[in-house]
Amino acid sequence: MFWIVVDIKDFFKFLQSLIEPFIPSRAYSWKTLIYLSTFSWIMSLLTTDEARDFISFWGWIFLIAGTSWASTENKIKIGNLYLSPWITGALICTFVFGNRTPEEQEAGLIIWPTLSALIAIGPDFLDQGMKLTLPKPAIRQRDLILLASNILISCWIQFYFVAQNWLIEYPTLMSDDFSQSAFMFRMESTEPIAPRGAIVLDFMEPLLKRELDNKPWSEVERWLLQPQPRIDALKQEAIKGLPIVEEDLWWQYTSKISSINSGYNLQLLAIWQGPRSQPEVYYINKPCQITQTYEQADTNSEATSNETETKGQATPVAQVSCQPASTLKQNQAARSQG
Repeated sequence: MFWIVVDIKDFFKFLQSLIEPFIPSRAYSWKTLIYLSTFSWIMSLLTTDEARDFISFWGWIFLIAGTSWASTENKIKIGNLYLSPWITGALICTFVFGNRTPEEQEAGLIIWPTLSALIAIGPDFLDQGMKLTLPKPAIRQRDLILLASNILISCWIQFYFVAQNWLIEYPTLMSDDFSQSAFMFRMESTEPIAPRGAIVLDFMEPLLKRELDNKPWSEVERWLLQPQPRIDALKQEAIKGLPIVEEDLWWQYTSKISSINSGYNLQLLAIWQGPRSQPEVYYINKPCQITQTYEQADTNSEATSNETETKGQATPVAQVSCQPASTLKQNQAARSQG
């Protein structure tokens, strides 16, 4: 019986040793604020929408205050850099921008370094009576360097989001050459990214064949006399089957026609008028051949020779064949097509 009592005492001592680190040494402490935050979030799950938002708001306030207090009191740091302001800044940005649109969440991440620096240098400009004061020159210099460096980090984060948005709205930029860039580099990709113009030209191929294949040769030649209105119409129809991106406004689609013995060479051209790393015009071409063939009319085996000659007369029609669109090219001469 004595051993049982001893074991129970040891068990409760063990539990007490586990619980003691979580018990605040005084009522006014960072642990109290963290517990109030946890309690607020638990209660917010049991209430209606308006009350939930109000209780959740105070849960965030308690969490931010408690975490800031804890990280400052425990002197969490890397080297000589205390992390408390950046932890506090991250929580504030999450609280303000966490449930917003993706664009507003990006803004929160951009603001975070600058806000954290302001939190870090703020106490240097307050005296013990919480009145504004001017710190010593050495401290001012340190604070200025800290603030400026974090503003620079914010600028780089914003530049990252701007560049990513460019690549989404202008995917052709992924085909450009970044070898001379001081701040951008191309990561290895398993799949080459086709320029937007090449995709549109390939989508135009079946539409072009539908319009010219097996059509009377005279009709096709009339089509080739003024091709630009039809090229524009084919482009508009091709784009309907693709996701809309802003760079479509910067592509110009045209054509170049030359005669060959059996018909015509039709070069479909997509000329990039948007931002690029080089002054030369970028373009993509898609070679097509329109050749003349003859469609034999049906004849009746029992018809006379004269009737067979008349009914079997061949009709000239067009046959269209195209090659895949080229890669993005640079050519000053292409400017004349713009």
